[in-house]
Amino acid sequence: MHVVVNATSARLGGGITVLRNLLPAMLEVDEGRHRYTVLASSEIAEALDSPEDRLRFVPLPLERFGLPARLAWEQLAGPLLSLREKADVLLSPANLALGLSPVPQVLVIQNVAPFDAEVVARANRMQKARFEALRLLGIASARRCQRVVFLSDYSQRAVAPQLGVPDSRCRRIYLGRDERFAPEASAQPGPERARRPYLLSVSQFYHYKNFVELVEGFALAAEDLPQELSLVLAGAEHEPDYVARVRAAVARHGLGERVVFAGHVPYEELPALYAGAEVFLFPSTCENFPNILVEGLASGTPTLAAALGPMPEIAGEGARYFNPHSPRSIADAILELWRDPEARAALSRRGVEQARRYHWERCARELLAVLVEARDAG
Repeated sequence: MHVVVNATSARLGGGITVLRNLLPAMLEVDEGRHRYTVLASSEIAEALDSPEDRLRFVPLPLERFGLPARLAWEQLAGPLLSLREKADVLLSPANLALGLSPVPQVLVIQNVAPFDAEVVARANRMQKARFEALRLLGIASARRCQRVVFLSDYSQRAVAPQLGVPDSRCRRIYLGRDERFAPEASAQPGPERARRPYLLSVSQFYHYKNFVELVEGFALAAEDLPQELSLVLAGAEHEPDYVARVRAAVARHGLGERVVFAGHVPYEELPALYAGAEVFLFPSTCENFPNILVEGLASGTPTLAAALGPMPEIAGEGARYFNPHSPRSIADAILELWRDPEARAALSRRGVEQARRYHWERCARELLAVLVEARDAG
């Protein structure tokens, strides 16, 4: 079977984390039976290029396009490229499929933000328009695909009814974990920007990641925490208006010396960053399958997470939870855990055990089965 992966809508971040781990796993478990061709921007193709003969990247000049032009290019060129590559099935891992496809399609719903009414309500006018466009495109994409994959039970319950796709065409597949994220990574040198000891939160800066509330919660807890303990926020600073709000919260509370904006951290440096933290904080309110949360658990870092969305489903008893909209709840969770070393150690062990439930090999096998289903159904 020749699988063409339409990664033209994928961007650096969670989507690339998935491809970076999933593609090698598919090659590992498919017993040499399949070939994979990935259509991606030049930037993504360069970042993921592989010497494996059965995996080929087709770099496309998409970086210079804005969203409307890129979508138009994808919809026009995608069918022709699928024909040229003699695809048996087309996998679209980033919410958007082809309107006209010469082969059966499998769509992965990766970003649930356009379908989350609360996230959309908190967005600015331009973001609302973008979310609405992506929501409508996602609905149209799902209805054209033989199978639609969700990455958690939560996302399937929340999004599938909005798509209008029969349950018989929906599948849930958990993602895996990168085994480089482990407690032992603490022995590796971490980014110099992360001064120890530190609390850590990792995510790209979007308004639904709740960094403002996290800073407010840290400010409430700060007087009862060691003065040398800092809060490290690691991630690319998207949404400039939101970044400004986070920095304003830091300044308002006089935390300039205790909150570190680490910016984008290269993927190979992340395991040491996680494992070196005293506590990992995940305040996001909108996720599908939160890779970052699993990375924190696997690193053996005691983890506090939002009690919303799929976080309790994915982290289970491997994390403690707080109300992400309440700085007081965040502060109380930090202080309660900080004051109890035995609880931190127990939570660390439970987090590692919970993360072991997620395997890229299992994910790859389940996705390959869905791709075969779609091919046969088409």
